[in-house]
Amino acid sequence: MIRTILIDDERPSLNNLERLLKEYDCIEIIGAYTDITKVFEKIKKEKVNLIFLDIEMPKMKGIEAAEKILEIDNNVKIVFVTAYNDYAVDAFEVDAIDYVMKPVLKRRMDKTIERILKIHKDIFQPKENKEENKILCFGNFEIIRDKKCIKWRTSKAKELAAYLVHKRGKFVHKSQIIEYLWNDKEEEQATKLLHTTIYYVRNGLKSINLDKSIMYSNEMYKFDIGRIFFDIEKFESTFNRNKIVNSKNIELFEKTIQLYRADYLEENDYYWAKNEQARFNSIYLNMLGKISDFYMLEGKYSEAIFYLKEILKKNPYSEEIHAILLRAYINLEDYTSLKKHYKNMSKDFKRELGVGPSDVIKRIYENCICKMI
Repeated sequence: MIRTILIDDERPSLNNLERLLKEYDCIEIIGAYTDITKVFEKIKKEKVNLIFLDIEMPKMKGIEAAEKILEIDNNVKIVFVTAYNDYAVDAFEVDAIDYVMKPVLKRRMDKTIERILKIHKDIFQPKENKEENKILCFGNFEIIRDKKCIKWRTSKAKELAAYLVHKRGKFVHKSQIIEYLWNDKEEEQATKLLHTTIYYVRNGLKSINLDKSIMYSNEMYKFDIGRIFFDIEKFESTFNRNKIVNSKNIELFEKTIQLYRADYLEENDYYWAKNEQARFNSIYLNMLGKISDFYMLEGKYSEAIFYLKEILKKNPYSEEIHAILLRAYINLEDYTSLKKHYKNMSKDFKRELGVGPSDVIKRIYENCICKMI
């Protein structure tokens, strides 16, 4: 893993860069700072491989900061990130790996990461576990090995595998499987279809050496998940083991929340999954709420805003969340975003609900506007 630090005096730019870099398995972000002086102490105490450094900062220019970093540890590699294109020559004079312009796009970052791995392959190349199997249920049901998904012979084979996984390692009687998957067929035909589809499921799993995971006993079947990585189990265990979000587990919560690609089996639209879909959606919103509450208490309002907006994607008419979001904008003194959000929210409420924002939200907004006048 590439132990990476991010430095930018603008918190929104820092957050955007962090979210982008989290998409790369080879990158391990060990710090994100707006204060360059804290980075110098970090490098003295810990091993750092790579730094993404903004050139234009108020306390110390990026070129000067890079020179000081290399004095502390000349093995650290630097990528400059800037909104200006006037520093390229200076950047490469301090032996920077790359020089990228804001806003940094995914396709541009791909080239930067490729360059980092190519130049320092011996140091940075991540170890790949080609034997890792994954079962994913958030969004589309997928069983993956070495980044390749199983291709199911029929849609029913995929649904049967998903249903057995859905039962979380419990034996299910064949009559119950038939009731959920072939309730429109006569018993004899449904039984034949079940046997054929079980064969297809085992065949699909055989391609990744998991065919023995389908177990049979006393006319019952189960999918023995064992130690396979299972996204919903990882997601739920984090929620169950951590009742509050604090500075010690915030990173765990943020990594876990990324597992939620979409609602549980949403893309498959299996009617038997609807109750679990609602339950996981509730857990997801609860986790987002805990994360945003933590950042509000810490005074990290930009981070809180990101997660509050994620909640509103699922629950756009939650006046409580809208009120917290408005307060976050006020604390940031981002009055442009405040006005824009209030205007859009008012339109949405009127169009969809036939009413405007509540008196509480109106007071929050109007009190802020009055102070600005």
